[in-house]
Amino acid sequence: MADLLKITTPLVKQAQLQQGRQQVDPNTVFDLPDVSKVVKPNAQSEMQGQNNGMIQKEEAPTILMNLLKDPSVTVNFLKNIYMLQEIIKLLPVNNQAFTQEIEQLFDALMLPAEEIAQEMVLQENNSTEFKGALFDFLRELVANNPQPEIKYAVANLLKSINYSNCKQDILSAVANSLRYLSDSVETSRTLSSRLQELSDRFLQPEAPEQFQQLKAETLALLKDVEGSILFSPKMSKVVSILYYNLSRFNDNPDFFQESLSSLLTLLDGKQQKTEFVRHVRAFLESRGQDRAEEPSRVMNVLTRILSRQAKSEELTLVNAEKMERIIHSLLSSPCNFTPLLHYVIPVEYMNIKSFAELWINPNGGEDERPIGEKKDCTHLLVVFDIEGIGQFEAELFVSGMDIDLAVYCPPAYAQAFSGVGERIKQVTGASGYRFGEIRVDKLDKPRSLMDVFKSLPYKRTGVDVRI
Repeated sequence: MADLLKITTPLVKQAQLQQGRQQVDPNTVFDLPDVSKVVKPNAQSEMQGQNNGMIQKEEAPTILMNLLKDPSVTVNFLKNIYMLQEIIKLLPVNNQAFTQEIEQLFDALMLPAEEIAQEMVLQENNSTEFKGALFDFLRELVANNPQPEIKYAVANLLKSINYSNCKQDILSAVANSLRYLSDSVETSRTLSSRLQELSDRFLQPEAPEQFQQLKAETLALLKDVEGSILFSPKMSKVVSILYYNLSRFNDNPDFFQESLSSLLTLLDGKQQKTEFVRHVRAFLESRGQDRAEEPSRVMNVLTRILSRQAKSEELTLVNAEKMERIIHSLLSSPCNFTPLLHYVIPVEYMNIKSFAELWINPNGGEDERPIGEKKDCTHLLVVFDIEGIGQFEAELFVSGMDIDLAVYCPPAYAQAFSGVGERIKQVTGASGYRFGEIRVDKLDKPRSLMDVFKSLPYKRTGVDVRI
């Protein structure tokens, strides 16, 4: 076939005049004929689509939003956990040792009233590692030096610290995903066995040193999985998560030292550098001590309960829907989508069980207030369900030593609790805290996190267009 000629100039008749671009007179008045309405801004799905590649596009804007709009993601998480105990008692579980272990775990879950404060301290200690003198120094450094180089260096240092803590978790996550894929393609014995063998290798002690080789083998094997006739949309999401976790692993043994050196060179003055080095040394010395601290009792027991029941096929089949609700509740827990402090507090007092969850927004001035004067404060929501009585909600706005409180009771008990405000003021009088407005009202219906913390959707979308 003859080569096609490439025409690089437009075909214009010689007699035809080309229309030049009309020049705009700079003295012409710019007229806006209609300013009564503004075109609707991009929907959240369009704004967040690039950040939700592992979720179907039609689900992306709604899946987490719906979780936060659902009141059952708060205290019902603990209720669902504890209701599983009643189901276990009704099932003909033949393994007596397993049944006895689960019963002991549920008994250990409930806290006596005198241990509530200590348990909250333990949960707070495990909530984040970015606390202490070093991180206060870094926050002040970024606040006083908004240059991009400083922010990048600080972020790189935080990444190296976080990586050192979650390196083994990444490998375990990759191994779990490979094991799931192995079970999903079990009808293909060859492919399933290859996936299982690779999963086991990611859990070996030498896996960090062999990561690059394991990664290459995994990527090659995933291509075979994606080309298999057994490949499904659900498996596609797991493969996407696998790619993501593989990308998170950093096999550079000098990552932490390099990030420290990069930030140190950007610091101004000998005094600032000396202070930074002193905080880093104190942080490294304290890390070993922190590892030996007592873990959260409630979190440990909850983890063991979920793990043991997930491994029991009989219980999993019966509790599939309830387990799904528990996972939904976990998804709504603090993360980049829900930047709130979170405490789980199951209590037994005078043979009465109560399940409570505490949610805290340190920047409470961002939220709307049903009571009190709007100002900078800490915003707290306590949701607790008392056995035989019902669900309560307490909303607090704390500014220094001043507290505004709203208590919402089950409708049948609203009158009985109407005078609790004066009693609270008397009990806390010697503590130094001062209660301003205290309002007691009936709880017509449970509220979701979105109903209470109005700033949550704006933190996720990042853009609020209002004219």
